[in-house]
Order: sequence, then C-alpha cells, then structure tokens
Amino acid sequence: MKLGWLGLGNMGVPMVRNLARLGHSITAYNRTVKPFAQDMPENVTVVSDVHNAVAVQDVVFVMVSDFAAVESVLFDSGAVESMEQGTLVVNMSTIGVEESRRLADRIYSLGLRYLEAPVLGSVKPAQDGALVVVAGGQVDDFTEAEPLLAVMARKSFYLGGVGQGAAMKLLVNSFLGIVMETMAETVIYGELSGFARETVFDVLEASAIWSPVLSAKRQLVVTDDYPAQFALKHLLKDMRLALRQAEVVHGRLPLASTAASVMSEAVASGFGDLDMASLVAFMAAQTGGERQA
Repeated sequence: MKLGWLGLGNMGVPMVRNLARLGHSITAYNRTVKPFAQDMPENVTVVSDVHNAVAVQDVVFVMVSDFAAVESVLFDSGAVESMEQGTLVVNMSTIGVEESRRLADRIYSLGLRYLEAPVLGSVKPAQDGALVVVAGGQVDDFTEAEPLLAVMARKSFYLGGVGQGAAMKLLVNSFLGIVMETMAETVIYGELSGFARETVFDVLEASAIWSPVLSAKRQLVVTDDYPAQFALKHLLKDMRLALRQAEVVHGRLPLASTAASVMSEAVASGFGDLDMASLVAFMAAQTGGERQA
C-alpha cells in the first residue's frame, strides 16, 4: 500500500515513524522545511512538493493545526487535483463539525473518499503509538484505515457519519480545557495557602480525582517549564470550536466557557505557544508571581 502524509509537526513526526513500522511506502510533506526530514525510516521519503506526496497514493493522511491549514494543504496547493480517483483522505486534524462536513463534501465531489479521524493525546502518546482515534465517515473507509490507525493508536472508535468524530474530539477537549484551568486554579490556590506545588500534586495523586493528564503535566508545573506538548493556543482553538458546536446542538457549557475565557487572556498575554499547562504560570503572574511568558 502506498501512503501519503501531509503535516510533519510535533505530532505528525512520531505518527509517521510508527506508521512506517508496517513497512508501507510513505511519502511525507510539510509546508515548512523541518530539520528532522533526514531522520526518518528508510521507507519514508520526505518531499518538498505536495503533489509528489499525494500522487498515486492509496491513502493520504492530513495532520495539521486547524481548518485553514487543512484547506491550504489540500486545496490552495492543488494537492487534491493530483490524487487519483478513489483515494482515501484521512483527516487527523482537529476541526469543527461543520468544517469537517464541508470538507467531506468538497472531497466527495472530486471523486475522492474522506474519513475524519482526529486523535486524543499529545506528543508522548504519539511517540508511544498510544493515541486514541475518534472517527467519522463511511464504515468501509474506516475498516480500510483501521489497520493503519492501529499502529498509531491504542484504540480507534468508529462513531458514525462525518461530523461524529469531530464532535467527540471537541467534547473531549472541552473537558480537557476545564481540567487544565481547574488544575491551574488548584495549584495557585495551594501556593497561596502555603503549599509547594510538589505537595499539592502528592495529595492529589493520593485522591480519587487523580488522572493521567495530571500525571503527564505534573513535572512541567513543578519545574515551571512548559515546552509545548500541546500548545495552549491550539487548546483554545478547540475550546472555541466546542462552544460553537454546543450552540448548534443547544447545549450549555458554562465551565468550558469560563475556561476558554481564561485561556484567551493567557494567549493574549504571550502564553499561547507554551504547553497548555502554562495556565499555571499565567495564573501565578495574575496573583503577583514572577513567572512571565
């Protein structure tokens, strides 16, 4: 099977490396030149022309930052015009529900196939092949893609037609946003009460509310160092998409709305390119701490 890959960011690179373990030929493209292009398995070829990445491929994966980037890499570049009829486009980027449906319609109109397959998880799960895929589209397309997804993810869910995968991803990330904002509140409240961050996490870890995401962010918060595993600006983008979709389905997300408001302030203050856990640093700055973006 011949595979194309569009988007070699922090998530895309380890996902491609895991996909390469199946032995298929993979041609990968990124919109900007990255130094890791030479550090790929032998069956992965990194090209500078997007058309070379998608021509004569059975499946083309897309893993970029947002809907504008998806449109840019597929349509503005003319990539879809170089795909053969029947090519399966697997969009693993996080975009809105209606955005995904519009994207599917455009792709279907060109005689191509479409599967939305956004992932739950950040860089470390991507490296470990432990992501979770939430997919929407035609069931036959999911069945075809599932063995490929299996080397990148520990679990893949088929949730129905196009839009359902996107909806589930936004649902999960709205919860993630609430957790990150609550973690930041709790840590800073703890500091103001005289507790070291390490002590706050020790007690939380012994409680019923401990979770894998708190474990994953603990060291960043304790060291007050936030290299982007999942940049705050991207979580804010997802929160806004979730809030927009909640309006469509007449849902109420008051906690998510509050969390998004805090994130918006943090991004405006220069924390957007840092990891989402940097909300702790932002709140520390708001309460008189010294940490700045």
